[in-house]
Amino acid sequence: MASEPLYSVGTYDWELGRYTPQVGLSVPAFNITLAQLRQAFRELRRMGYECYYNRHGNDSSVLVERTDGASEAEILRGWNRRGGGGVIVNQGGSPS
Repeated sequence: MASEPLYSVGTYDWELGRYTPQVGLSVPAFNITLAQLRQAFRELRRMGYECYYNRHGNDSSVLVERTDGASEAEILRGWNRRGGGGVIVNQGGSPS
């Protein structure tokens, strides 16, 4: 039986010029389940971000990627290399 996909979610910090974990979410930012990702999306929308379960109409300052247990340091390194212009990455499994 395959293990459940895990995702990480961050928002772009314009002062730092990189993606960071969003302060104020009730779920962790790193290696969260699909149910937790849905919760993060609901909370981010309440904070004013446009984020949905597809690639259309999403706020570029929200970054979601499938990380499947990668270390926090590895995830942050990837986020730091991205710079601006977020993207929703769905590499299997559907959040809808």
